[in-house]
Amino acid sequence: MRVNQIRAGAALSYVSMALSTVISLVYTPIMLRQLGDSEFGVYQAVLPIISYLNLLSFGLGSAYVRYYSRFRAAGDKEGCAKLNGMFLVTYLILGGLVLAIGFGLSYCDVVFGKKLTAEEIDLAERLLRILSVNAALTFPISVFESHVTINEQYLFQKIVAMGKQVLNPLIMIPLLLMGYRSVMLTIVSLIFTVISGVVNIFYCLKKLKMPFAFRRYDFALLREMFGFTVYVFIGIVVDNLNWSIDRQLLTWFHGSGAVTVYVIAAQLNNYFLLFGNAISNVMTPRVHRLVAENAPMRTLDALFTKVGRLQFILLGGIFLGFVAIGQSFVVLWGGGEQFRVDYWTALLLFFACLWTNIQTVGIEIQRAKNMHKYRSLVYLGVLVGNILISIPLCMKWEGLGAAIGTAIATLVGNVFLMNRYYYKRVGLNIPGFWRHICHLLPAMILPAAAAVLLAVFVHPASYWALIPPGLLFAAVYAASMWLFGMNRYERSLITGPLRRIAGRLGR
Repeated sequence: MRVNQIRAGAALSYVSMALSTVISLVYTPIMLRQLGDSEFGVYQAVLPIISYLNLLSFGLGSAYVRYYSRFRAAGDKEGCAKLNGMFLVTYLILGGLVLAIGFGLSYCDVVFGKKLTAEEIDLAERLLRILSVNAALTFPISVFESHVTINEQYLFQKIVAMGKQVLNPLIMIPLLLMGYRSVMLTIVSLIFTVISGVVNIFYCLKKLKMPFAFRRYDFALLREMFGFTVYVFIGIVVDNLNWSIDRQLLTWFHGSGAVTVYVIAAQLNNYFLLFGNAISNVMTPRVHRLVAENAPMRTLDALFTKVGRLQFILLGGIFLGFVAIGQSFVVLWGGGEQFRVDYWTALLLFFACLWTNIQTVGIEIQRAKNMHKYRSLVYLGVLVGNILISIPLCMKWEGLGAAIGTAIATLVGNVFLMNRYYYKRVGLNIPGFWRHICHLLPAMILPAAAAVLLAVFVHPASYWALIPPGLLFAAVYAASMWLFGMNRYERSLITGPLRRIAGRLGR
């Protein structure tokens, strides 16, 4: 059943992201048109501040997975109950802290830079207060979401997420068309956070029988966990800053208009990251369980390589597909020629993320082994390098310059330095990993040529016109990868479900 949950969870993740992409095609242009460049830019400028407040979780979510796996492997039911109680109390306190800081920042105009008008600052303050309440509520709710994850109940988890994902814009679009603005959008998001939280809590208590013990708050265990999470926290802080600093720099140096243009590329990059992480995320409990059970390194190596190849097949196809039709797509999605620069901006971000995102299982292996300190320090260096490189480039070339700085820093730190650490200290077979990845490269030659030809000679003027070249590229990529790239296991992931469906239809 666990394997079925993992496969179903990964499959539903991609269904969810496909839905999200389709919804964004409709929702984002409407939102941009109804709010206008100024209000949309302000809304996007506030979001990084909320992402910073969310960092006050201190990476304790990773500690929950690690320690719950340890207690469960040892058969310690009382330890599991005490851990649940301790985390709920801790996250309630942290949620209150987030609320206080968020409201405090909303009265500090300097947070929003010097390029916003008085009206824009007033709007940003109101949005920040509502979003701070939303962020504060997610803290205690995340305890229950983590419990669903550690029990590998991915079907329930993804169905709830998909319901929220679909219903949210279905309600927001009519509200926008009726004349409601960004404040109402944040209130609707808050309502959905409450509803999804109640659903998760009910499922954990009734279905999973989630145990709680609130006697004797275990400060010794908390100190041990904070010793583990301090570097997880640094890594999360740096990672969030690294992917949001561009928007902050653009807000400070160029104002809300530049943020509005850049956010298209940033949003596409978020989707790119999500598509890559869909497989590795459902593997997190398995990695921690294997380490807790002292599985041999070759088992972790096999999982690391297997997931990495699947991620590379998927992300390589998305990257080349974007090369093929991305230029017309960003102009159509953004709604004007000023968004054409987002094609090159997104390609830079995609290229940097492609090589880092195929190794995300390695991050969980480090955490499970408590060897993640080096990664956090490397990422801190990447952030400093990103800022130093991006500031002059951002001032000169706006969003494209900021993306160049981010790409350079990411490739140096996240790829070169981290692979050296994986090999020398963690013990992963990195040369073997890259050999397996390189075996896929010949299968990408023909699709890459097709993508470049489509980019040069085909320029669709509507969403419907994007479909034929998109399908043509997808057919070329799928055929080439099937014939020249995929191994037997990877093909079985496609043929297996098809055989089962055919068998059921034939009954």
